[in-house]
Amino acid sequence: MCFIAANCIAPLLCTLSMKHFCYGDTSVPVSKSAAISTVPVTTLNLETSLGIAITKNFELKVIKSQGFIRKLAIRERWRDFFPSLSLSYMQTEESKQRDTDTRQHRLNVATDIVVYDGGQRGLSYDIARLEQILARNDYRIALNKLITEVSQEFFLLLRSKEEIAIHEKTLKRSAMQLDFITREYELGEATKLDMLAISAQVKEVELNLEKAKNAFMTSKNKFKLLLRIDRREHISIEGDIERDFAFSPPPGGIKTERLIASALKNRKEIESTDLEYLISRRKYLMSRHYYYPKFSVGLNYSLTDDAFFPRERGWGVNVKVTSALFGNTGSMSTGYSEDYNGNSRTYTNNGSVNVLDNMGYRRSIFENKIGVNSAKDKQHTIRQQVAMEVETLYGDLLHTWDMIGIAKQQRDLYDSFLEIERLKANMGESRRYDLVKKEIERGEAAVAYLDSLIRYCTAASTMETAIGVDVGFLKLTSYKKTPAASSKSHHTRSGIE
Repeated sequence: MCFIAANCIAPLLCTLSMKHFCYGDTSVPVSKSAAISTVPVTTLNLETSLGIAITKNFELKVIKSQGFIRKLAIRERWRDFFPSLSLSYMQTEESKQRDTDTRQHRLNVATDIVVYDGGQRGLSYDIARLEQILARNDYRIALNKLITEVSQEFFLLLRSKEEIAIHEKTLKRSAMQLDFITREYELGEATKLDMLAISAQVKEVELNLEKAKNAFMTSKNKFKLLLRIDRREHISIEGDIERDFAFSPPPGGIKTERLIASALKNRKEIESTDLEYLISRRKYLMSRHYYYPKFSVGLNYSLTDDAFFPRERGWGVNVKVTSALFGNTGSMSTGYSEDYNGNSRTYTNNGSVNVLDNMGYRRSIFENKIGVNSAKDKQHTIRQQVAMEVETLYGDLLHTWDMIGIAKQQRDLYDSFLEIERLKANMGESRRYDLVKKEIERGEAAVAYLDSLIRYCTAASTMETAIGVDVGFLKLTSYKKTPAASSKSHHTRSGIE
């Protein structure tokens, strides 16, 4: 019996201890103890979001670092214009069986001065400079794309957030009508069919609300990934489309051709295609002029002796010519030198031919020629693409501005319909089902108006990027809200979230 009682009481004690461990003192409500815990929340508005995205984006840092790499390449190519310099020390000891052993220490300083190389060094230096400008343009293009992407995602988050508020307001009013119809049904003043019809409408609003919440969570996680924010960190989206943003109509009297001209002048993509053409052109010239000879002059000064430190002076000069032709490389040189304080004079002439050691010259010529033609075609294509893009975006911008006015009028009309419908429902001249339906339609009109505002913000930023100006330059949309003093704020959050 004692064994059975112990086995029965042990699970009970374990359950009580676990409840005490999870909830603490049972005299304090669980909701109150959970509400006491605080979790830091990052409050994000448009400006702080852009700052975090630009600071944490690693791809942007990599692109920016290319500018420094190209700067180093320019220094390397600039060094090619100066003579080469080499310092050497050689020690030799020779043992002979039937002769005197020899020993020699030699210090040598030699330089090689390229007099003419067919312009190869100048072309290489030009390519390095053009690639540095190209790298700077790539960073600017990537930065504008990131700003546009972050702005669009932020606007979509605001849209989802405000859509939730619209559905919650609609659900509250619809639930109120359901409560009224339920009481009328209990009093016998309404049929069960009327109550079920309104209940179905309320369920539809609840479904729309859940869809909006799910879309908001998905957009929030995507926004965290874009800003490189840890998934465990809580964020709060600050802002209101109608309250925090001022909307201005597209400037009138601007011709499309003027916008296209601005895009062709300011777009970094246009400048980058021109730079790519210049680079490919210089590479083609380098490969085409492969047979140009290279003339160089060599000078050397030496100290020679059989003991260290050597004291017998020597010097020399030589002229060298190197050229390539049909895959072969040939060189000729002539020189004069004096050693041992002028006691030894030497004249040298030599020549050599390396047969078929440069068979890739034809392939290089054809590859670079194709690169020139491709870059030239890209120049034409990108200009046509930018012109059509600006024309399409400007038409979409005008259309979106008209949609804002239409959607706002539609929402205001539904507000007026709702006032009348509420009066008629309270007076018994209209069914509550019609009132709930009008509430839902009004919510849909509010969402449509919200969509038109978001679409205008997106179209404005895309248009500004397309014509090659900074986002916000045209002042079609302006952010009015003052940024928070700190992007970090602490809010009381439930322990179970």
